[in-house]
Amino acid sequence: MKKAELLAPAGNMDALKAAVAAGCDAVYLGMQIFSARAFAGNFSHEELQEAVRYCHIRDVRVYVTVNTMLFETEIENAKKEIDFLYRIDVDALLIQDLGLFHYVRTCYPDFDVHCSTQMHVHNLAGVRFMQEEGAARAVIARESPLELIREACATGMEVEAFVYGAICISYSGQCLMSASVKNRSANRGMCAQCCRLKYYPDSGSFPEGEYILSPKDLNVINELPQLLDTGVCSLKIEGRMKRPEYVYLVTRTFREAIDAYYEGKHYKVSAQRTKELLLMFNRGFSKGHLFHAGTEERMSHYRPNHVGINIGTVLQYKDGQVQVKLTDTLYQHDGLRILNVPHDTGLTAVKITLNGKLVSKAEKGDVVWLECTAKPKPRKGQKLQKTTDAVLLEKIRRQIGTVRRSPIRMTYTAKINRPFALQAEDDRGNSVWYESSFITQKAKNAPLSRERIAEALMKTGEEPYEVIFAEGDMDDIFLPVSVLNEARRAILQQLSDIRAILHGGRGEPLPYQVSVSEPEVRYQRLLISQRDMDIPEDPRWTVAEETAVVDEDLADGCRKENMVLSEIGDLYHIKDGCIGGMTLNIANSYSIAYAMQKGLSSVILSSEMNNDQIRMTLQAFEKRYGFEPKVYRLVYGRRVLMYIKNHFRKDTTLNAINDLHGNNYKVVYNNKQAEILEPEAYVSSNPYCWGSYLIPDASADYKEIVEEAYEEIHGRV
Repeated sequence: MKKAELLAPAGNMDALKAAVAAGCDAVYLGMQIFSARAFAGNFSHEELQEAVRYCHIRDVRVYVTVNTMLFETEIENAKKEIDFLYRIDVDALLIQDLGLFHYVRTCYPDFDVHCSTQMHVHNLAGVRFMQEEGAARAVIARESPLELIREACATGMEVEAFVYGAICISYSGQCLMSASVKNRSANRGMCAQCCRLKYYPDSGSFPEGEYILSPKDLNVINELPQLLDTGVCSLKIEGRMKRPEYVYLVTRTFREAIDAYYEGKHYKVSAQRTKELLLMFNRGFSKGHLFHAGTEERMSHYRPNHVGINIGTVLQYKDGQVQVKLTDTLYQHDGLRILNVPHDTGLTAVKITLNGKLVSKAEKGDVVWLECTAKPKPRKGQKLQKTTDAVLLEKIRRQIGTVRRSPIRMTYTAKINRPFALQAEDDRGNSVWYESSFITQKAKNAPLSRERIAEALMKTGEEPYEVIFAEGDMDDIFLPVSVLNEARRAILQQLSDIRAILHGGRGEPLPYQVSVSEPEVRYQRLLISQRDMDIPEDPRWTVAEETAVVDEDLADGCRKENMVLSEIGDLYHIKDGCIGGMTLNIANSYSIAYAMQKGLSSVILSSEMNNDQIRMTLQAFEKRYGFEPKVYRLVYGRRVLMYIKNHFRKDTTLNAINDLHGNNYKVVYNNKQAEILEPEAYVSSNPYCWGSYLIPDASADYKEIVEEAYEEIHGRV
């Protein structure tokens, strides 16, 4: 049985080293561009080269996220970055953009591509389609249940599943909330985390709390055997924005659990480790959709951020000091939070006063005074939460310094009047050889002993090796210890140079020679969605029949005629006269060409594009393929900003929510999911695309809107 991979996040080099020290099998990280975590530390070119070498020497793979939707002006730069990553021996790419996916598979056929969760692969049809297209792995949607993961693994495709950390309330790749409200695109790595903000109903209140779109963090550590039984190839920890100590602790815990599973042992996280995980970061834990957690278990309506653990209750507040009765241990320099309104009161235990004396530690049952000048002022009865444990952080920092070592065997020859020769072989079968420039001499007094040679060769220091064998053939010789040290350093350097390259056979990329024939578009230039209302037939427009954006049960391909296809799984169908929907996130000429190669006659471009970006895209397409594609642009309509599986609260009578700025979001319940609609209709001109796409609703005079769009598209206004 192939052992499942433990995949850890690395937002910077410190976090990467923490993940490696904790025992991960692979790390995923981002560049300073084209990463869906644009606000993580991320890696420069120099740091990436260092990271790949560091990881490969220590038997750790490196996957780089190039998982944003790309605009036309970014394509050439993205190509250069891909080539750079290929040449520095990166193991695989995580990609969202369909055009970039096709480019990499065409030009770099030996460069593994993993479908990012942003690609919205959430059903069996999507897995099978991407498998046929040459993807090495699919990072399946966080909403996927255990049963679907088992079926996906049975296809032979590698499947990667999230097991710990923050989860999105909306399907990844389908959330437009941040782009619509904050002008920060989640599809381009700049999510403003609107789901973590306060929302209010049109009337009344939410007894469960004000953060009704905020989910808890995922944690399935104790259910790991059930997940591993499915055949999943990789277990992914979320956290590229997290500190190194978080990365180490979570990775170490999962390393222990995975190893126990393959050794046939039962593993359950101890009470102490659970407490440490809670202290490191939590919004409350849930088993998520993976194990069919109910709405109340999945959601964190009360708080959207790290809540830590409760360690006491406020007794009184006086003159910038808060008195607290402790229910758990408190250390000097611990980070604390008092649960307060309208927001929490933050403080640090810089000084702890117990019985009139300053102490560095206080225990359960103690009554202590703490400096607290932050507002709002604490009040009696409020809860004191520990959010950072100074002692725990220091303990983990020491553990991060542990060197991860691979076993090697050394043999030497130390003969009179000959160079000292040393050979080393590692656990991968690599063998290296070194000869000293110093010529050994016959010992005049006490000869060098075998024990002394072995002692010198085994001093690997910070190098990632453990010498488990060091013997050889020798005479009674004199040899300076400095020669032994130099031989050891030189041979370990050679070994590291070999181990650092895992894909030595990579050559030059193939040319991107892709031909596209101009397809026939059967639709009228005015394409109208009938999501919210019945639109009458008219020869001037086409009423769109659209597939579901979320269709978890879609498994087999079938024939689709004259439809708008909304997600990756739909591309597994036999297609006749179909076009790609806006939710495929097509935003450049390469993605348009790929869609046409897959049998689509047209696409509705991403609504995140402006008219200048559309113009450049169409010009680039025509220059490359000799014709201008007949594509559509959204010109009017309330977009779905979030697709939420199994709703976000138990009561589904809520029809709208408001944010703090007074924006009103309609909530639509569609079978087993809730959809959050845009507060105001998106409106745009369309000077460049062949066709216009509309999503009319009852809040406006759709006839007037349709007439105006018809006139514009035919050039009369």
